[in-house]
Amino acid sequence: MSRLLIIADDLSGAADCASAYARAGRETLVMIDPDAPGDVGTADVVALDADSRRMPATTAAQLHRELHARYAIPGQGFYRKIDSTLRGNFAAEVAAVGSAAGLAIVAPAFPTAGRTTRYGRQYLNGVALEDTEIWRSEGLSGVAHLPTMLERHGMTSALLGHADIRCGAGKLAGRLEAVARNGLQAVVCDVETEDDLRAIAQASRHLHAPCFWVGSAGLAVHLAQVDGANAAQPVKVAVNGSILTVVGSLSGVSKAQAERLQQATGMRRIDIPAGVLRQGASDPHWSGLQQALSATLGQGDDLLLTMGVDGTVDMDEGLHLCQGLARLLAPLAGLLGALISTGGETARALLCAMHYRGLRLAGEIEPGVPLSIAVGPRPLPVITKAGAFGNRDTLLHCHATLLQARSGASIPTFHTKGS
Repeated sequence: MSRLLIIADDLSGAADCASAYARAGRETLVMIDPDAPGDVGTADVVALDADSRRMPATTAAQLHRELHARYAIPGQGFYRKIDSTLRGNFAAEVAAVGSAAGLAIVAPAFPTAGRTTRYGRQYLNGVALEDTEIWRSEGLSGVAHLPTMLERHGMTSALLGHADIRCGAGKLAGRLEAVARNGLQAVVCDVETEDDLRAIAQASRHLHAPCFWVGSAGLAVHLAQVDGANAAQPVKVAVNGSILTVVGSLSGVSKAQAERLQQATGMRRIDIPAGVLRQGASDPHWSGLQQALSATLGQGDDLLLTMGVDGTVDMDEGLHLCQGLARLLAPLAGLLGALISTGGETARALLCAMHYRGLRLAGEIEPGVPLSIAVGPRPLPVITKAGAFGNRDTLLHCHATLLQARSGASIPTFHTKGS
């Protein structure tokens, strides 16, 4: 594959999907603002953050249609990155680009992270997705059945079960071609193992029928491997200054990771009250908080910031709170040596407020947790993580990696031709 376009609905998703290709030696650029002027240069893979997760479905669909029309070029592959727990407007967005992009090969499973698909229904660690904390905290309803969700937005679909997926690459490719010939718009794939994803990648890579992929970062890993690796040079990561960890996600997973990080390192932790973020600079505590943050970071100390919950926060105001957090931190950008951010909305808000326009993928801390160099006023190492992603030690692992880089020691990074 010479070029690939990825469109995601949040920044952490765009980065973790693109990292699969950076690992294979592809020069990869994540664009924080697709509307901002900029040159993708020689990037093999361009990932766009549409920032559409909390938009109304019709607005999100129109945006994805416009972005695909603007950035798609002949001969380029297309990957629609969706959340493995099906948050956001994925069905409406996929339906919006389907007529132009071809057959949608839908496989959002990420088995190494506990996300699987059985009989078209999505599961998290063996629990039906609609019965998990993730869906409850997002206020989602209904059943996480992919064909039904697509059909609500006018997409006809077929379901390929485990027997179909495991019948061999040649036979599976034939079945995918048959679905396209029959005029269906999507094929949903049952997946329980990494081998299942590998089979889908191998069978779908050279179909005669126009197609595109719809999945989490899990499928992208195997597609990148099928394409092969480039010979390239290691990416250099330098950390000079304080490491700031910002937990903007309200996920219980992120909260537990923050507790573990603070307990293990003893670093200073500041909980930013939601009420302060709502009021912004007019809140009487705003300037005092900024001064405390500036003092800690100015001394070169590492800092953990979490979003305090006052019992009245709901998911609908999450974006507003993230933007308030970004306004609080933006004047301190020059004091940062590196940034760790959980939650795609949080990372996007922070980087935009600090005038960064993109991310160049540099490495991967864990599967789905990429390390990047932010493109903007000055190079800034950034680690992004979806709120509900990772295990108890993930943030600790992120921080330890950046500590190693700050000490001058080498850390594992990708090799890209653009280095």
